Amino acid sequence: MKLILSLMILFLSLQMQAQERWSLNECITYAIKNNLEIHQADLSVQIAGQGYQKSKWNLLPGVGGGANAGRSYGRSVDPNTNGIINTSFFNNSYYLGASLDVFRGFMLQNQIRYQKFKKESAENFRDNATDDLAFEVMNAFFNVIYQEELLKIALEQKAISEMNVKKTEILVTTGLKAQPELLEVKANFEKDELFCIQTTNNIESAWIRLKKAMNLPPDRTIKLATEDETTITGEEITTNISDLFKEHSQRSPFIRMAENDWKASRKMVNVQKGGYLPSVTLQASYNTGFYETNKDASQQTIAFSSQIKNNQSRFIGASLSIPIFSGNAVRFDVRQSRLYSEQAETKLSQAKQNLLYEMEQNYNDLTASWKELQQSGNQLVADKLAFQAAQKKYDQGMTSAIEFYTVKNRMAETTSQVLHSRLTLEIKKRTLDFYKGKRFWE
Repeated sequence: MKLILSLMILFLSLQMQAQERWSLNECITYAIKNNLEIHQADLSVQIAGQGYQKSKWNLLPGVGGGANAGRSYGRSVDPNTNGIINTSFFNNSYYLGASLDVFRGFMLQNQIRYQKFKKESAENFRDNATDDLAFEVMNAFFNVIYQEELLKIALEQKAISEMNVKKTEILVTTGLKAQPELLEVKANFEKDELFCIQTTNNIESAWIRLKKAMNLPPDRTIKLATEDETTITGEEITTNISDLFKEHSQRSPFIRMAENDWKASRKMVNVQKGGYLPSVTLQASYNTGFYETNKDASQQTIAFSSQIKNNQSRFIGASLSIPIFSGNAVRFDVRQSRLYSEQAETKLSQAKQNLLYEMEQNYNDLTASWKELQQSGNQLVADKLAFQAAQKKYDQGMTSAIEFYTVKNRMAETTSQVLHSRLTLEIKKRTLDFYKGKRFWE
């Protein structure tokens, strides 16, 4: 029974460990759901949406009403006759009014369009922030894998150095090697030990960066699933960046955000120019009231219901307002809004320029990584053969420690270069796919 229980616990433990091995897509999905900057961007979209809805409601008439009641004492104005009396009295009045902007230089209509573009810009910002986060997580993800794989290489090199320390001690004892040879071998072993420590520290830093991007609790431990190695040919990475830029810029939230900001700024110019034009407003109101001083022929206060009905007054009319001079405020507002619009247009051009050069750089990195991977792979084969020959010569006392470690370190550097080129190729290939419209994390 105890054996079965132990096996079940072991099985569950292994299952939990397997579940904690996260792929790149799982890391990105978790980050998008939990990242605080994305949450802030979502709130900005909701705020912009409220502003857009509010601007549309501004087209409706404004309606307001009110009531007041009070008792006057001493010398006061009779609200019924406007005469001066010295008697205390009670009065009560009601008001209902409405106003509608018929024309305000198309300011309200342009405000709606302005808010619409700002809302779309906020949505573009959120989408762009999501894309940026996906790339941030991807780079952090592969950096963790790179550092962990680099540690494996470092540990292998350390094991080789440790083995050669023992061999050299034997060779020194037998007289086949001099004492300086042993000191050189030990120095290289300490160097490899230091590199292992530095790489371990780099792994910790890489994990902190990844967990921060994901908003993963610092004390939570997960493992990363190794991504399948990308195998591509030179023909597959050949593309026309100019055509790809035209295609990608049509759907890029980064470019769309800049475009919507520019369109919004143009609408703001029209809003400010509306201040030059006259405005027309329709107005209507209804008033009534009860006055204790309103008496009949027998000097009795007229009943409340009768006064409310008899004291009604209604008004309907229109007002025209023509701007003549306001300290040149409208003129300066228009000029300022035009400058803001020009600034937004410049930012749009700058965004397109930055995107084009970013795509050029990523494509250049992709092709360079592919070429480096091919060459470093060939070099690694040669370095491994050279290391095997150097190890045999060193074991037989036919070469010095300096010559042996020159070959050994070159093999380690080439192995690291192969790893770096392979992971860079993984990143840049996904980046190129993103430019082609494939969101690799979905």
